[in-house]
Amino acid sequence: MKAMLAALSALVCLAGDAEAQALHACDLNVDVIDKQPGPTNVRATPGGKVIATLAVSPKANDDDIEAHIVGQSGDWFLIDRAFEVGDVEQTLFRGKGWLHRSVVGAYGLINGFPLWSDHDEKSPMVAKWTSGDQENLVFLDCWGQFAKVRIKEGTGWTESLCLNGRTTCP
Repeated sequence: MKAMLAALSALVCLAGDAEAQALHACDLNVDVIDKQPGPTNVRATPGGKVIATLAVSPKANDDDIEAHIVGQSGDWFLIDRAFEVGDVEQTLFRGKGWLHRSVVGAYGLINGFPLWSDHDEKSPMVAKWTSGDQENLVFLDCWGQFAKVRIKEGTGWTESLCLNGRTTCP
């Protein structure tokens, strides 16, 4: 019985190590774009217990929620804060929490910036020039201050996310 418990313990530790190795560092702000009604859940672990919810103030007029991503593991992004921007500016969450990829994004890219094939400005360009407003931008990944996105020009890495939902991206 002790041998079986020790083996199970070792497997849990290995699974934890594999999960920790899959986490890579990021440092960028993104929009919280949740298409589901109601507030957006922040979780203690990927897919785990809800520890906070994010919602704009009832007094807000077209306000947005932004989150600061510090890491990624699979389809989950580790954040250290989330805040409301617009008419009402306030911190909505501070601490460590996880958001699912389906609720993270951006309104567009900063007009004219390139899209690279890797998270390095020296890598080949996917697109030399990108338009600011992107109707179907999909946020895929992050690495340092780079975001991997899929837009009409292709899939690649950028440092030019536009988080302003009130105007066109310059």
